[in-house]
Amino acid sequence: MPQYDSIGASYNVLEELPYRAVEKHNVYTAINPLLKPGARVLEVACGTGFYSSHLLTWGAGYVMGMDISSTMLESAVTRLSSEIASGKAQFMLGDGAIPQSFAPDNSSGFFSMVFGAWFLNYASSKEDLVAMFTNISLNLEPGGVFVGVVPHPTDDIQKRAEDCKQDPLRQYYPRNEYVEELASGDGWSLRVSLNEGGLDIMTWHMRKSVYEEAARMGGLRGKLEWRYETLGEESAREQFGLTADEWSARVTNPHLGILIAWKD
Repeated sequence: MPQYDSIGASYNVLEELPYRAVEKHNVYTAINPLLKPGARVLEVACGTGFYSSHLLTWGAGYVMGMDISSTMLESAVTRLSSEIASGKAQFMLGDGAIPQSFAPDNSSGFFSMVFGAWFLNYASSKEDLVAMFTNISLNLEPGGVFVGVVPHPTDDIQKRAEDCKQDPLRQYYPRNEYVEELASGDGWSLRVSLNEGGLDIMTWHMRKSVYEEAARMGGLRGKLEWRYETLGEESAREQFGLTADEWSARVTNPHLGILIAWKD
């Protein structure tokens, strides 16, 4: 994706920002009970390897990181060079919307988990989402599970779009600008500003029900759960580096949600 080729390693600056700490906390809380020791994990849209590294720390035995941007993958390879040398990690250039095996032996059903932080939000239509879920299902073993980070799950994106034009949401990063509703009514195009330095990304926010329908159509027929962004007790506010006002704003207006869907 050209926008990520231009961003490259500068994307790593996000790792030090407060909202990234909140996101990581929510991802770990959701994924920890599901990540079996020694699990084989496919990370789609792995970027510079931030979560690839953490997945190994959290207990995965092997991680295959896939991304559409060769520039982002170069940073991931540098970050996890020792893990690559030991055989615990590999990285592959690919398009997550084109169903294909990402297993080292090119087999299907190789991975016990597929993880994607901010992957599904690059689908600009329900058809794109179905293709992504088909790819996920293809790579999951029977009983395997997908964990994905997406924009706050809701069917009322119109209200979300209006809220993001007002304080306090327009004061803090990530800053969401809902550009226009899709003609299909399935979601909105969404420009996300990540920092004051002008790091903007163009994405799409699909309705909650559309994610669910596409998951089923793509082959994920098992249990489906949503986890909503939580910040825990306010005593953790300083841990995340949030001001009191920002804490209050995020509690009232969550930034993300996590979809957990089993293959069967």
